[in-house]
Amino acid sequence: MAELHGPSLGTHLKAIISELKNKDSIYGYPKSKFFLGFEGYDFSVDFHDKKAFTQLGPSSGPHTQMAQNIILSFLGGGRIMELKTVQILDELEIPRPCIDARNICYNVEWSQELKLQESYTEYVNAWILLKIIEDMEILGPPKGDPFYNMVFDLSVGYDLEGIKKPNVKIWLEQMQDASVAIKEALASLPDEFADYRDFEIDPHISNSITLSTFHGCPPTEIEEIVKHLIKEHGFHVITKLNPTLLGYDFVDKIIHEDLGYEQVILDPPSFDADLQFDVGIAMLKRLKAFAKEHGRLFGAKFTNTLVVKNNQGIFEEGDGLMYMSGAPLHVLAMHSMHAVRSKMGDDFPISFSAGIANHNIVDSVKCNMTPITICTDLLKTGGYTRMFGYMKNIKKAMDKNDAKSIAELIVASEGNGKDLNAAAAAFTTEYIKTLATNPRYHYDKNKKSPPKIDSHLTLFDCITCNKCLHVCPNAANISIPIGELSFPTNNFEFQNGGVVAVDDGTFILEKTAQIANLADFCNECGDCDTYCPEHGGPFIAKPRFFNSEFSYLESPDHDGFYFPTANALKGRIGAEEYVLEHNPLNSQYRWISKDAEIVLDKNNKPITELTKASGKIDMTNYYIMKVLLDGLLENSEDYAPIILRG
Repeated sequence: MAELHGPSLGTHLKAIISELKNKDSIYGYPKSKFFLGFEGYDFSVDFHDKKAFTQLGPSSGPHTQMAQNIILSFLGGGRIMELKTVQILDELEIPRPCIDARNICYNVEWSQELKLQESYTEYVNAWILLKIIEDMEILGPPKGDPFYNMVFDLSVGYDLEGIKKPNVKIWLEQMQDASVAIKEALASLPDEFADYRDFEIDPHISNSITLSTFHGCPPTEIEEIVKHLIKEHGFHVITKLNPTLLGYDFVDKIIHEDLGYEQVILDPPSFDADLQFDVGIAMLKRLKAFAKEHGRLFGAKFTNTLVVKNNQGIFEEGDGLMYMSGAPLHVLAMHSMHAVRSKMGDDFPISFSAGIANHNIVDSVKCNMTPITICTDLLKTGGYTRMFGYMKNIKKAMDKNDAKSIAELIVASEGNGKDLNAAAAAFTTEYIKTLATNPRYHYDKNKKSPPKIDSHLTLFDCITCNKCLHVCPNAANISIPIGELSFPTNNFEFQNGGVVAVDDGTFILEKTAQIANLADFCNECGDCDTYCPEHGGPFIAKPRFFNSEFSYLESPDHDGFYFPTANALKGRIGAEEYVLEHNPLNSQYRWISKDAEIVLDKNNKPITELTKASGKIDMTNYYIMKVLLDGLLENSEDYAPIILRG
């Protein structure tokens, strides 16, 4: 299984500043789509006892497990970051691929893929980076502006026994006060950022949790977990509820009769095992009162994914189940939310995540839910930049309703002079009536897969549509602007004590840029393969670069490269290893293979034969590594070369 490894805080910071200065982008996200707010409009919301500049953010999932993911979400307009679920079992074996976002979206990925300490490091680094970005004012708004108001919302699971374990307990306490980790991270900054080694940062990263429990978790255990997190740790808590709350018959009718997803096979045992509606309402009322007694807030999130049969032929069979999200889940989650709020009262705190997209973001906002988090839509073409479109749509709705704030938009949407909560409830009542008949949620509108052409990916020169760059949650796919190339090539033979060129050929690159993969950022989820028009998968077919010798050696079955020094590549192609060193002082290259060690000039002409060998020396892999090395060195201001070269 692919292993994720984040770079150091200093490397992240250098990459962010350099790329923004030289390329007008951060981790490939273009400056033209940074959400900087709209003058005169207030998108802010209250979340528990904190302010957030917007109510949007990434869901706990593939978009919130590494530091760069959280930065990318911030650039798109996310301000409530629901961090990926951590649990006591932190060495999981997850099938590959684990995400199928061709249309409605299924997954078999349900928990953080990093170890607890690694997750902690990623979240601390993300927190620090956003605070330094604010202090530097590199995005534009001055430090202290409400623009920077954000919330890190933890997600933890999956049972009480695991949550009570010492290492999970310590992890939660450290996220409440990360003073030591922040101090250590700042102290590690390189000299160019020495001024920030004593930077004062709020160490209280989070005081809230969105609880995720196993499907089928007994209601008594859910209740005890919530009480434990409130009483023992002092967290505000939101608990995720499952769409099975609606009952098998209701879900079956919506999915099959109303929306037409005949290929979706429900799992009846999950309905029997999951929380039942009346039992759930009684539990929520008790927990709301318990939280109030302890000076904390409690709410519910709608919804978790829907358990269905694993029958699409994408994932390993495993336990025969997978988890459905996307368009049909939006309909189920809205019905679940409205049913619960009708019983709990209009002021009951609601969080939402299910099939959020451009066409329904405004209606979802009008339902008065905080946060509204996104996952499936960010896995589609455009990735994190799709959130920028949400913000523009919300502004358009504000303009249409003569509103300048989220609260004004919600009240105006109902139009009968109701207060905020009553207006949202009234709007929701009417909104859910439209969902089952809205073609946007029907199978016919969500059955197409991204188009494929009759072409297979090779190491170089794909069609370079760049879709794989943005659909990757981790910014693992990169573009290297090598340029179009055509130059003569040779193999060599050692003859009479010297090197003789043989087998004339030509190395040709027809595209101006080449796609590559950052292996330490790639968990092989498969989403880039889904949206690539060609067959083969960018994360499989394209050059793979590791951050370090450690991660390179950790993947002995993968071809790939790493930088042993700032100007050299070491790599594995097939079963053989090679080293290519560049000397910037004289533009010479040292090529080391099992057959020979040769020094060549910048035009690939041999200067010195250092190790004698017999027979022909195949230089094919030299040319491959040389164009890659040159491309990365010539674009050293991009985030990928900075990260790879340390």
